[in-house]
Amino acid sequence: MYHLVYTSTATVHFTAAELQQFLVWWRASNSQLGVTGILLYSNEGDIIQVLEGEQPQVEDLFAVIERDLRHRHVLKLAAGPIKQRLFGEWCMSFRLLDSAAFYSLVGYANPDEPLLLPAASGGTDTELLQLLSEFASSHPDALPR
Repeated sequence: MYHLVYTSTATVHFTAAELQQFLVWWRASNSQLGVTGILLYSNEGDIIQVLEGEQPQVEDLFAVIERDLRHRHVLKLAAGPIKQRLFGEWCMSFRLLDSAAFYSLVGYANPDEPLLLPAASGGTDTELLQLLSEFASSHPDALPR
């Protein structure tokens, strides 16, 4: 099992209705790939996503995301083997957050800055994943999982 965590900024502001439509497609696609994870999206278009699955599928999906013109400032925060999925029950869990909630992630800064999360610089994937897991479970969904 493998995980990858990245951050980016959307080039276009998506409404809740547009995100709902995308989620239907993304979840079906992730299900076919055997990929699970979570997507955190701020009302300003900031994104943090965790992808989990077999390494080739996760890396191929990330390569697609890197080329997707709807993303800019795509930055891989962490990647590597994991013992088990943290978000295994969801093809893609989702949280639509206001900016204050999004920025409450410990250490989160401007996506244009080189250091986004302290865990990313030290290579402590476990801490980063735990932070995202705890954050996700402590904030209500704006859209269904």
